[in-house]
Amino acid sequence: MDTLAIGLLALAALLTGVLLLTRNNRPSLRDDVDLKIPPRKGEKAVNQQMHLDLDQQTRFVENPKRKQYRLLNDAEQELYRRLQEAMPNMVIFAQVGVAQLAQLRGRREARSLIQMAGRGVDFVVCGNDFAIIAAIELAWPKTSNEKNVSENEKRQALQTLGIPLIVFRPNSLPDAEAISREIADAIVRRNRLEAARR
Repeated sequence: MDTLAIGLLALAALLTGVLLLTRNNRPSLRDDVDLKIPPRKGEKAVNQQMHLDLDQQTRFVENPKRKQYRLLNDAEQELYRRLQEAMPNMVIFAQVGVAQLAQLRGRREARSLIQMAGRGVDFVVCGNDFAIIAAIELAWPKTSNEKNVSENEKRQALQTLGIPLIVFRPNSLPDAEAISREIADAIVRRNRLEAARR
């Protein structure tokens, strides 16, 4: 027992020595990067500073020309406003992944649509009970020579989930009344798709 205790003490002393050596051999921190620490509630402001050792190339540079990140571009924002106007009693979600919609159906559907990972739709329209009514995509028209494979794959994937896809074109956005008619048609298609799934 005494040998074990002596061995543990020796090991602790060795570890302490190694830690002290590595601490003393560390390069000194530069004073050119300071972060001010705000005072805690009830404390007086003390001139505290935290020094960071940052490489010149890894520093953050504020670029005054950087554009503000927006979730929706101009055409998508306009369509979102028209969707809200056309369906004030419905809930509209933006930038929803197809894989997320598949997971709502269950594991089997999610596994079968694994190839759709990373792909999404611009908007999902839900009723007040958050039941999905339709998915809406904003896409530029393709020329006759181009195949619209991506749009068709997305349409088929959503159809297997019982979700109709409505596609609008940015260069000819419909007004609120036309959107209302499209959504009414989508509700009928959704009911048919759900009936076929049962």
